[in-house]
Amino acid sequence: MRYIFLLLAILCTIVLSGCDTSSGDSGSLIGLNAGPTSVASLDGSLEVAANFLDSWSEQDYEGMYQWLTPNAQDAYPVEEFTEIYTGLWEDLRLQGINWQQGDALLQGTTAVVNYDMSFQSRILGEFEDIGRIMRLVPTNDGMRVAWSRMDIFEGWAGGARVEVTRFLPGRGNIYDINGRVLADQNGVALPMYLTKNTIPSIGSCLDILVTILGREYRELQAIFDRYNADTLFYVGEIDSETYQQRGTDIDRECNPRVDERPTRRYFASTAPHVVGFVGQIPAQQATEYDSRGYPQDALVGIAGIEQSWETELRGIIGNRLTIRSATDERLRVITEKQPTPGESVYLTLDRDLQQGVTEALAQAYSISEPTWARTSPGAAVVVMDVRTGAILAMASYPSFDPGVFNPDTPYLDPGSIIQEYNTDFRRPLVNRAAQGLYPLGSVFKLLSNIAGADSTLVPMDTLYNCPREWNGEAYGDVNRTNWYTGDDGVLDGLGAIRRSCNPYYWQLAVTLNTTDPFILPNYARMFGYGERTGIRGIQEETGVVPDPTYRANQGFTWAQADASNLVIGQGDLLVTPLQVAGMLAAIANDGKLFTPYIVDRVQLIGEDPSFVAEPQFEELAIDPEIFAEVRDAMCQVTQEPSGTANFVFGDWYDFQENALVVCGKTGTAQSGANTQPHAWFGAYAPMDDPEIAIAVLVENSCEGSEVAAPITRRVVEIYYGLPEYGWPLPIWQGACSEIVVE
Repeated sequence: MRYIFLLLAILCTIVLSGCDTSSGDSGSLIGLNAGPTSVASLDGSLEVAANFLDSWSEQDYEGMYQWLTPNAQDAYPVEEFTEIYTGLWEDLRLQGINWQQGDALLQGTTAVVNYDMSFQSRILGEFEDIGRIMRLVPTNDGMRVAWSRMDIFEGWAGGARVEVTRFLPGRGNIYDINGRVLADQNGVALPMYLTKNTIPSIGSCLDILVTILGREYRELQAIFDRYNADTLFYVGEIDSETYQQRGTDIDRECNPRVDERPTRRYFASTAPHVVGFVGQIPAQQATEYDSRGYPQDALVGIAGIEQSWETELRGIIGNRLTIRSATDERLRVITEKQPTPGESVYLTLDRDLQQGVTEALAQAYSISEPTWARTSPGAAVVVMDVRTGAILAMASYPSFDPGVFNPDTPYLDPGSIIQEYNTDFRRPLVNRAAQGLYPLGSVFKLLSNIAGADSTLVPMDTLYNCPREWNGEAYGDVNRTNWYTGDDGVLDGLGAIRRSCNPYYWQLAVTLNTTDPFILPNYARMFGYGERTGIRGIQEETGVVPDPTYRANQGFTWAQADASNLVIGQGDLLVTPLQVAGMLAAIANDGKLFTPYIVDRVQLIGEDPSFVAEPQFEELAIDPEIFAEVRDAMCQVTQEPSGTANFVFGDWYDFQENALVVCGKTGTAQSGANTQPHAWFGAYAPMDDPEIAIAVLVENSCEGSEVAAPITRRVVEIYYGLPEYGWPLPIWQGACSEIVVE
């Protein structure tokens, strides 16, 4: 482009040389002022100006420097000259510059070259500076640039400075699927302060705080124990909506002092592992955020949706590039862009369901303090829409207060609270639903039946004995013992699921493994195990599906014992509750393995969405009749007297007047020597027209039927608005069954 302008300038000069030259105006074009400067001198000025600007665009500052006049070089040593330009390039986070040359004038012996420039900046975007002037004068080496800072920006002289100002837009909100607030940029939080000697009943106060704050009884008790009877202390924060609904109960039982605090308010800490939180820019990311135009004191998403959708929530940062005098007077605004508000993110979560599940987990741990809660560090619940893959609830226990990470936190010593979170063996900051890795136990048997039937090696009507002892030595394995005493005789695949009969599956494993040891591992991967689900906005783990290659990489040879472990969800198998929910949904919907999603849409209120989620799924090439048989067996688990979860759901069906049937599978997964097993329950509901899949995990507790199944039952009550049946108090406050891994 610059050569075209150079040629045009030369042609224009030649043409103008034949015109009237009587004018003596020093600002006239060269052709109108016959003087000692020749056409070639102006030509030289254009070429020098082009070389100077080309060198700038290439960040060749020594190349630029050679085109300066001797006087300019005396005034600005090459080091200082280079530092000025490199400093500007860094301050503006420039990515490139372009220039376009205009006409040229002669003012006495000074050549004036007009040109325009455009700058590409990470923090300012692309902006133009048009009508610029470069002055060149003759020297012994030809025409040279009479340089000053004015050649960078007009007005940058006499102690003036270049100033970049950034303006943060309003951050977008986060809503649930029904438009109810989960994170409110202009919210008001209500911190609660208590004094023990003014509380009517500390026990009753703790009971209500468990449900409102979603925290465990013993955790709140520990806070109370830190303070003297007459000391005012902070116990937690609630939102205005919760206080309007429960304020009378809170005031009666706790007699709190409730303040108001404008802040980015998170609704009742309902889903902190999903929603995430904002905080100051982490030191290790300061350079990255600075290059994106963020002021140093900006609050950014640190975790969850707040972090993964930061760009949309933040909006477009406004900016202004100004020349200011030494006395701080604004001399010139080079470019200015107004901020654009951040978009709001609408999740697929149902806030009432999410809050209900969160409270249910807190209640479960508080009630079971005499038994399994003492050994269980945490739990997770995932509720998925089986028709779309949308996540309706994703809860991880224990929870945490996202407000502690905000600089305006009500905590007097937030650093100590964060330190407690980071060192707590229960790992409250970990989203167990997507990041926790666990053996699946007997819930995996559903997949084992599908693999056997679909491969045609072990159809669902295959009959195997279900004895107390299984002779594994006959197949190169060890002799194994079933998880329950007694002999169920001969069972088919449906009976094996209903009774969760380990010997049936060990025999199934022999058939599959002797035919091809990769059959079962490959079916596990088909259902999404061993890889990320692809959910956007949530950090997740891949898990492990062991197979002969995996074992070889560990330095071992795959054996029948490995297959026998895998077929019942043990051994090296590791899965996340989110992956389990996906498998359950695929069973419920006849083989659609959905990519789960948790963001429904992104939009500014009143405008069209910039993003709308579209359900994505893979159609599994499995006979729908196999899924129908597995579903039938899952329904027997809760309905038939011999089903492993019938004692949890049998009386419940009567209590609910058979409003619906929950179909599921129990699982009790060994988690290591001398530790309690993980309790699992996987389910879908209702039986006739499945809507939701539920995966419940409770770490290091008791049997899946005793712990995870009652929690699943409560989740169904919350989702369908059914009356609360209650918790299994004799088991949870008395004693769990003697554990034999199921």
